[in-house]
Amino acid sequence: MDFSTEITYSAEQEKFRQEVSVWLSENAQIPAEFKIPRETGDMSHELYNWVREYRKKLGAKGWLAPLWPSEYGGGGLSVDMAQVLEEELSKRKIPAIYDNRLAAPAMMVWGTEEQKQRFLPLINKGDVITWQAFTEPEVGSDAASITTSAVRDGDDFIINGTKVYIGGPFSADYIWTTAVTDQTSPRHRNLGAFYVPADLPGISFSDMELIVNVGKRFVYYDNVRVPGEYLVGGENQGWQVAQTSLEIEHGAGGSIGEGASRDGGVVAALFDYAQTAVDGAGNPLIEDPRIRDLLVEARIETHIVELIALRNYWMFNNQKRMTFHGSQNSLLRKLLAMKLGNIVLEVAGPYAMLNDSNWAPSNGVFESHQRQAITAHHPGGSSEIQKLIMARRLGLSRSKEEAAPTKVA
Repeated sequence: MDFSTEITYSAEQEKFRQEVSVWLSENAQIPAEFKIPRETGDMSHELYNWVREYRKKLGAKGWLAPLWPSEYGGGGLSVDMAQVLEEELSKRKIPAIYDNRLAAPAMMVWGTEEQKQRFLPLINKGDVITWQAFTEPEVGSDAASITTSAVRDGDDFIINGTKVYIGGPFSADYIWTTAVTDQTSPRHRNLGAFYVPADLPGISFSDMELIVNVGKRFVYYDNVRVPGEYLVGGENQGWQVAQTSLEIEHGAGGSIGEGASRDGGVVAALFDYAQTAVDGAGNPLIEDPRIRDLLVEARIETHIVELIALRNYWMFNNQKRMTFHGSQNSLLRKLLAMKLGNIVLEVAGPYAMLNDSNWAPSNGVFESHQRQAITAHHPGGSSEIQKLIMARRLGLSRSKEEAAPTKVA
């Protein structure tokens, strides 16, 4: 893929862009009375409900999953049209709500046709909210060491265990979870993957107190009877099934448009701050060569991650062979968060740690990013795990592995 030339668009793409833009102008205007929170844990019920309805409208047009086949709730768009759609959607800055749709690619690869017909349209149209529940109190990146159990009882499974760092504010309709189905089989051959209805008896939740306010929960399974129809893949194939979800979570599918680096708008805020803030002598920060160097570094580092995400988007949707690419995307995003955090501290100094209305620059964006940059290293596998995966797939490790299957059509 050649990044040296400017992207051009066909007349058909531009016509579709106009269609999307008009639709968004009519449907993506957040009511003025809703306050946009810095962190999802501060979102109001009213705004949450509005975003859910907006996503359902997107889903009804197939635009929530534009590249998926229409028979599974997608838009059936070509990559060229989906690119335009993603670009326009990213400009609208609609607040995200936590809906982990990573069960969908795993179900597409490993599920039965009945499961695909039943669940994929619900996921891809935004009719249900799904939380992914792999992590446990004693098990993070080493997902094969979970202890939550799923014991077969006739056609059902009885699930017991605890999951942590799950979901977001409000509630879920389904929980995409892994559990040990065979206590005697070796690692990687002893798990099952379940798309569990969140309202089954025996499931409970409690809030987690973290340095970021994103609404994460504990999930408790207490003798939860799960019918066998919710098992995705074979009874002991859960590790392989989960790897498909994790491959996409790491970034194999890539992304496009503004926000691909997931910087939370901190770079734009940093440029705005440097234009208006002054140093101790009353000189604008932007006139300081050192500050300008830091701003350029922030933009370059962010653009690199955006290009990597774009590369993966192109490779994934053109059926190119992928190996280390997803984990490289994840690793660079995680490292970028810390780099940007340090740059913000260099530019704003102690003000970067404030979130009060009188003294905090950029409405507290910097302070929020300082906390989120620390936690960004962990979700979906730590930075060290991403390096290990890359080494294995590049042939640099004693053990070798291939990327998990991730087909969506």
